Amino acid sequence: MRKEKLFIAATVAVCALAFAGCKKRAAVDLSSLHTTVAVEKETLPETTEAVTEPAGETKEEDSKNSTSSFSLKTETKKETSGKATVEYPVVSNMKDTEKQKQVNALLRTNAMAIADVHPDQTLSVKSTVEAANLKRIVVTYKGELTNPSTSKKEKIFYANTIDLDTVQNLRLSDFTDAYTVAGYIASGDYKLESVSGNEQSVRSYINGSDKTTDYYFKKLQSADFSGGYTADENVTPAASWPEVFSYEKQGVIYVSVPLSSELGNYAIIKYSPDNK
Repeated sequence: MRKEKLFIAATVAVCALAFAGCKKRAAVDLSSLHTTVAVEKETLPETTEAVTEPAGETKEEDSKNSTSSFSLKTETKKETSGKATVEYPVVSNMKDTEKQKQVNALLRTNAMAIADVHPDQTLSVKSTVEAANLKRIVVTYKGELTNPSTSKKEKIFYANTIDLDTVQNLRLSDFTDAYTVAGYIASGDYKLESVSGNEQSVRSYINGSDKTTDYYFKKLQSADFSGGYTADENVTPAASWPEVFSYEKQGVIYVSVPLSSELGNYAIIKYSPDNK
């Protein structure tokens, strides 16, 4: 009888241990399920962000496309007047079409004015649009002049910057102080952007004993085309051909100075606050 009681007690103890073991395993399984759900909840925002990013990029592209629809466009036109053949840009895609006509009239007048300066000589000029945006257009002109009687050739350079809002020619004085630039050239401590002849000879010519700050200041005061498109829809021609031309590009100002024909007729000097 006592053996039977011991057997029953042992059986109950085994069952109790087994039951406790079952409870422990169940707790691990529940913990595992909870962890899985937590991970899934944390990853949901990442999936949402991935979906919204392309939408943002599309809006940005739409904004760029909207801006570009009013960006200035240019094409080159060639015109012959007497013995002169001159290239110049024609603008399009301006929002104000009436102003666009005025700008093109002013571009043409300035470009073709060189033909009136040298009516009896053969002239060929090519244009380059140095910069163009919704506010202004910057054009440079390089060419070659041939005297038919002597066959002597000379190089020419001129530039034109037009304010697209006012349809007026911009000059050196609109970009910087002319006297400061004159002192910069006269100092001899300048950078040459373009030169045809020997650089040492060119520098000696530019900084001759008679070429002082005042000498260059007088020339820089009358640099570039003046005037512009007037209210009566006429283009004001240049009163006289400037000896010096300038233009601004990416914060740097370029100034042409006259040289002798033996040295290439002109040199272009770079000027910016970093030069000083």
